Amino acid sequence: MNTLTFNIDKTYTGKTIRQFLQDFNVGKQVIYKYSSNHLFEVNFKPVNSEYRFKPLDVLTIHLENYEMSDVFDVQLDVIYEDDDIVIVDKPFNLIVHDDGVSFDHLTKRVNMHFQKHGYHHLVLPAHRIDKETSGIVVFAKHFIALAYLSNLFENRSVIKNYICVVENKVKDKKGTIQSKLIKDSTLQKMVVSNNGKLAITHYELIQYEATRSRLKVNIETGRTHQIRAHLASINHPVVGDTLYGVSSSRLLLHFSEIAFPMLRTKKFEHFVSNPSF
Repeated sequence: MNTLTFNIDKTYTGKTIRQFLQDFNVGKQVIYKYSSNHLFEVNFKPVNSEYRFKPLDVLTIHLENYEMSDVFDVQLDVIYEDDDIVIVDKPFNLIVHDDGVSFDHLTKRVNMHFQKHGYHHLVLPAHRIDKETSGIVVFAKHFIALAYLSNLFENRSVIKNYICVVENKVKDKKGTIQSKLIKDSTLQKMVVSNNGKLAITHYELIQYEATRSRLKVNIETGRTHQIRAHLASINHPVVGDTLYGVSSSRLLLHFSEIAFPMLRTKKFEHFVSNPSF
């Protein structure tokens, strides 16, 4: 069984394991499950979630076992990895989550990779990007990292930059699109509407490419198809966007940069993925 270890900082002296985990936004049900299954140890002795830390304590968590029935070698482009997270480069035309239909998806590839390397615990994505979009996807290697990262994304504590190529030459070298987006059930796509949820997209011209523009895009919010819907709304659909623009060989949209505070140090780290287009 894989384990997770924390050298407890003196600021947690007198606080419980439950309080420690709640500081990472771990839910009560998860804490109760790990505690009732006797998966917590302090200084190699079993304890429950109400144990109060003493100076120099070492917390060990035995992670729930996860075994895949079918494991084979996969190609995985790892950008960064530590004990808590792994950041991978998703190729174009691959879904992130299991949709119940597709045989292949990024989460499956990531878990097969870790099973092959002896890590038998479920590794899950903390966010998603579209099937047609390539680039960065951050995975949590355990339940604490998943809770922590999910909270960062939900509270807009993550810096997210994309590279894309759009139709037509943009007039302004910098701009912000701020409008509400809602899904149109008839068109099956996101549209601008006062009834939608606020979305904020910033863009900056990198260069013109013939009749097109290469942009750096930063999103403050994370609405479905936000970049694609927003850029299409100002007559600059992303090249290759069959839903919001005109079809071509592929969607020229890539999640290229991400920055966020790390789980253990709270220091902001920056990670980059270069597009292939």
